Amino acid sequence: MPAIDIVDSHVHLFPRTELQSLPFKEGHPLHGQYSIEEYLEAVNDLKRVSNQTLRGFIFIETDRKSPLDSEAGWDGALCEVDWIKRVVDGSPRSGEGHGPHHAHLCLGIVLWAPLPSGAKGMAGYVDAAKSRAGNTWQLVKGFRYLVQERPPGTMSSDRFIDSLRWMGRNDYAFDLGIDARSGGIWQLNEATEMIQRAHGGMAEKEKVVVVINHMCKPDMRSRDPDGRPDGENLRDWKHEVGRLASFPNVYMKISGGFSEMDALPPKVNQGPWNSSMRQELLQSTRRWADNWLKEVLTIFGPRRTMFGSDWPVVNVGGGGNEVSWMNWWSIAENFAKDNMSDEDQSYFWSGTAIRAYGLTPLSNIDQS
Repeated sequence: MPAIDIVDSHVHLFPRTELQSLPFKEGHPLHGQYSIEEYLEAVNDLKRVSNQTLRGFIFIETDRKSPLDSEAGWDGALCEVDWIKRVVDGSPRSGEGHGPHHAHLCLGIVLWAPLPSGAKGMAGYVDAAKSRAGNTWQLVKGFRYLVQERPPGTMSSDRFIDSLRWMGRNDYAFDLGIDARSGGIWQLNEATEMIQRAHGGMAEKEKVVVVINHMCKPDMRSRDPDGRPDGENLRDWKHEVGRLASFPNVYMKISGGFSEMDALPPKVNQGPWNSSMRQELLQSTRRWADNWLKEVLTIFGPRRTMFGSDWPVVNVGGGGNEVSWMNWWSIAENFAKDNMSDEDQSYFWSGTAIRAYGLTPLSNIDQS
């Protein structure tokens, strides 16, 4: 098989010095620094075992503390704009874990934005963020406002729909974070209503692109009395995901599975990563992949699905920084190899993300 480029479509980064604005309290596994140096440590084994090349990542906002209603309340989100600007500019503060030689790795940026505030609030926030970002703004491809812990009606409110329509007119994608397991299957139903309303009456080129995070976080742990995956739960999730996929400019990330599935065997949770761990990992997760990943692929197709690591959140269920990225890559790589043509794999690993977010083609990026 020819060499494949990887664009990791879902990566969070943050320095230790800004933990006060993040949701990870002291004692949480992610209460620490997760910058590019730590990320590259996590992917270090890739070049040893594969012909794939990590070309870069899409930075996804990290749900910093940011009230909706005033510019003063946007401090956490705007601080994150300053942070990712330093990464892209290659101008770190002391001890931040990145440098000029890492700047080329950030291929796109998805920022927090106050979607419940409506188009006027969005425009005000974007003006403030643009002024902080400077030339980095050219990499901003979309926005995210996590709705997975919000009450019913959040996504379908008039102001939220107004924001999505504004985003479509201004060529920004929306990263949709919903949670079927912890939040409830109703979130997928409301997301379908949200997209219908956001697209209604819009010219095709102005319909907002929606990129769904983490397969909608399905309930992969529930079992029937015989210990098999709960068929009713799987059917409900499949039905709702199918409705979301009916919109042609909606995409799905194969990401976040370790947070939703059963705990991995102890042997694959201890570093350093090696090929024998990979075999046990694939054996222990095969039924999960057959039940859930194949459904996503069948529903969306390989050209509307994309690889995402969800690093460093993947560390929490995936075994820690020495092994978690490689564990998730191993599952995705084995699944893609078994179920996709070479051309479709190139879309899954990079082409879909490039198209969905409107990234610069990899052939045009100088990585010297």
